[in-house]
Amino acid sequence: MSAGPLPASWMFRIVADVTLSFVSARGDQMRYLLASLLAICMGVAPTSGHSQWMEAKIPGEQHRAVQGCAAEVRKPGDWVCILVRCDEPRTSPSLHFSASGPGIRGNIKLVIDDATFTLSVPTSSKATLALSTRAETVPDNLLEAMKAGKALSIEGTDLTPPYNRISLENSRKAIEPIEQICARSRPSAASILRRLARSVRL
Repeated sequence: MSAGPLPASWMFRIVADVTLSFVSARGDQMRYLLASLLAICMGVAPTSGHSQWMEAKIPGEQHRAVQGCAAEVRKPGDWVCILVRCDEPRTSPSLHFSASGPGIRGNIKLVIDDATFTLSVPTSSKATLALSTRAETVPDNLLEAMKAGKALSIEGTDLTPPYNRISLENSRKAIEPIEQICARSRPSAASILRRLARSVRL
């Protein structure tokens, strides 16, 4: 009887171990390695990516980030993904962009159905994810629009259809747990008052 596919958690662990074993590589070789591994982790197929939002396919990110990727790509190893991530406790979720081509940077627009949101993605991004950039801020109501919308288009970059189009199918189910992770880390007004009262008594 033939063996079945490895569980996803095993695959992520193997990919992470391989990445660490090559951490001493430099320059283009390291970038090529990371790009190859990230393409595998993103789960983007040569002609069809994932149309639904799901947990991030980057090792170590499954519990604090979710991703939505272009549902159609034309070359093997290509991908364009948006990730919603809880970077730090007591902060709102952040928005990251990952693409196999030139990084998504500068002043861009996200068009969700009939709504348009302007974002600034710094050239020297603070993104901690491999081969990704991070939006400076997440506009008010952007995540709500993503959760309620049907499709998202990235404008103001060199991306052209179908690479700049990402379905928002299942986005609410994927994004809300990330918001809850960050919200649980934020102290409530009542807890802040209790801490202040305790400090005054001391």
